[in-house]
Amino acid sequence: MMKKLLFALLFSASFMLVAQESVFYTKDTLSNTPINKFGLHVYNHNFIKNNEYFNFIADGYTLLATQLHPQFVYQNSPELQFKAGVFVQKNFGESTIAHVLPTFSAHYRNKAHQLTFGNTVASNNHGMIEPLLASEKILSRELIETGIRYQYTKSKWQLDLWLDWEHYIRPNDDFKEVFTLGFQTALPLLPNLSLPVQWLTRHRGGQINKKFRDPRNITDIYDLHNAAIGLQYKFHTSDYDTWNLSSFWLWHGTDAPNAVYPFKRGNAFYATLTYRNRNFNAVLAYFRGSNFIPARGNEMFYSYSLKANVNYWNGVLDNRYVAHQEVDRSLLFTKIYYQKALSKNVVLGAQLEGFLQLNPAIDSVVTQENKEFNFDYSYGVYLRFNEVFKF
Repeated sequence: MMKKLLFALLFSASFMLVAQESVFYTKDTLSNTPINKFGLHVYNHNFIKNNEYFNFIADGYTLLATQLHPQFVYQNSPELQFKAGVFVQKNFGESTIAHVLPTFSAHYRNKAHQLTFGNTVASNNHGMIEPLLASEKILSRELIETGIRYQYTKSKWQLDLWLDWEHYIRPNDDFKEVFTLGFQTALPLLPNLSLPVQWLTRHRGGQINKKFRDPRNITDIYDLHNAAIGLQYKFHTSDYDTWNLSSFWLWHGTDAPNAVYPFKRGNAFYATLTYRNRNFNAVLAYFRGSNFIPARGNEMFYSYSLKANVNYWNGVLDNRYVAHQEVDRSLLFTKIYYQKALSKNVVLGAQLEGFLQLNPAIDSVVTQENKEFNFDYSYGVYLRFNEVFKF
């Protein structure tokens, strides 16, 4: 009954009000706030996001935590800032702190150009679409990226290019180096029409770490590439109401063996109709993927199962999801959210989202259950404080 009620609420609201963003995103407007000499930037994000997923591709789970990121800021010149701080995440229900990460960064800004070395906070996921970069990334320590980022911002054109070095290796380490290289822009074509282009590469490898071989012949170095190109049309119906119609063609390619990724090449189509006003936002989207593998996207858009195998029959692990694939995966996706400023730099928000599966998917191992027209949903609430104190 609960699923049917949420289904009716989400999809009826989406046809009336249809945003491609997440309620957990925030604009990076305070990251380089000019100060006289010294300052303190404090970011605190308290959230819960519960995923009620019952499909064969992605697991359901709950994220419940608080993030705290104070940074000491030194303004060396009007163009140059240095920051040092610590990022802390505490997952509620655990007795220990999940992550403590020192952060250091240098920021240079000159008119439309901005260059950052060290740790960056991509609090809006670089403007990437959900199938390429999952919005849940910012609800973990992955909010803090490490590397280098270049941004170019003009009134009608922007560009974001970044390197996020996730795993650093030393000689004889047992694990691979891992980094992500990303690019995002939207080229203006007409006053309300643009050409968005996005790219993401996930690299795993290294030359000085230990090399292991196994019967599956997994190579030591491999990459997973994602690309998206589309058209986006934006129009205003009032001073506060903005509509956006976009469509993307997506592609993935990899040189990894099948034991790592089951498909060498794949593609997808992703279309959205979005609406935004000052407080209330929503999104209605359609996704169809053929052998598609996101580099770091939402797990719901994969064409093979990522579910944990926790099902036992008569004491034996049945491994029902190990070989499960949905080579033609179709979803109708909707999201509505509301956010309200409680006071200066304190915002409260809530979100509902739903996925209606349009393709058949049969559990051929045990139950013969078909997940066609299965409805998965999630909901979330957050309270965020974001302030710069100038000394």
